[in-house]
Amino acid sequence: MEVNFGNVTSRYAASCDDIPHQFFDTLKVRGIVWEGRKVAEIGSGTGALTRKLHKRGAEVIGVEPSIDLRKTAKALESRQYLEIPYLTGTAESTNLPDHYYDITMSHRSWHLFDRPKAIHEMKRILKDKGTFIVSDSNFLPTQEVVKDTMTFLHEYIGETPEAKADPGKQVNGIPVEWLLEWQQADFIIKDFYTFYYMVEFTIQSWCERVGSLSLLSHLEDTEKEGLLQSLHTFLSRRHDSLHEFTLQHQFTVCLMKK
Repeated sequence: MEVNFGNVTSRYAASCDDIPHQFFDTLKVRGIVWEGRKVAEIGSGTGALTRKLHKRGAEVIGVEPSIDLRKTAKALESRQYLEIPYLTGTAESTNLPDHYYDITMSHRSWHLFDRPKAIHEMKRILKDKGTFIVSDSNFLPTQEVVKDTMTFLHEYIGETPEAKADPGKQVNGIPVEWLLEWQQADFIIKDFYTFYYMVEFTIQSWCERVGSLSLLSHLEDTEKEGLLQSLHTFLSRRHDSLHEFTLQHQFTVCLMKK
């Protein structure tokens, strides 16, 4: 049976909409207040985090270079009767004013940036003693369905997904190189921590999540659609009784001060 996986931006929106409440809870106990704070989310994508910040009272703006992702963000927010500004820009050139923001944030996107230029831009737009938060999250390869998926992708494209660095040179899934770069730029690391959370999937929604991996971003839409169809068939046969399942995810946060 052929399954409709939708378009790229729909997959991306669905895969990014799993930011857990624990993220905000852990920041709250560390003194982060959103109400009335000027916040810039860099690489806002389809606005999953931006909307959550807005609902918590932040004066938030999303910065995103992709027209398609910004359009999707606006469409999703209109369904919730929200009005959030999105700006065309990149982490290296945000088009935001100098020393204006209380908090800048990047979630699941720091590895995509020219990091030295992005660090310089964060320092430019942040107020003195402003807060800089970089976070990342990903599923853990502990269940058989994930292991089978990784094997399938390895055979199809010859490598495993989303490796940011040699695991031996990471802390909590974050490359040590990033931590050194932030410190060398005089950001003060106030806290660096990890927590775990669970996300529910079906075989189809799991394949949609796989379709959003940056590892597959080089594939044309038609090729990616064919890959996901094949993956769905492969997993459905191997896990025919697995109608719904939960996967553990790791969420890492680096909380810094300018």
